[in-house]
Amino acid sequence: MAITFKTKACGDVTMLDSNARHVLGIIGKEFGVRGVITAAEAPQAVALLRSAIAADAGAAPDEDAEPEAARAYVPLKTRVQPFVEMLERSGERGSDILWGV
Repeated sequence: MAITFKTKACGDVTMLDSNARHVLGIIGKEFGVRGVITAAEAPQAVALLRSAIAADAGAAPDEDAEPEAARAYVPLKTRVQPFVEMLERSGERGSDILWGV
């Protein structure tokens, strides 16, 4: 299944449940059918995601040792960049992010 995040500040961002669960866990939000990230929480969420992206930078599997895993690997930065942009815009424009609505 997929989760669609919505805000009045920009277009929607849709993620698979597993990715959404991971991202929400990083920013300290509980994964649920419905939820909100307030505009006031957005800057802290961006900071937490940027820290996680930096920590993930060296996590790619060794292509020589695990060629299948290396081909299937998608860095955290690639998976969350649209969401980070959404958080930045919602924080700037004072618009909450909702999901499950």
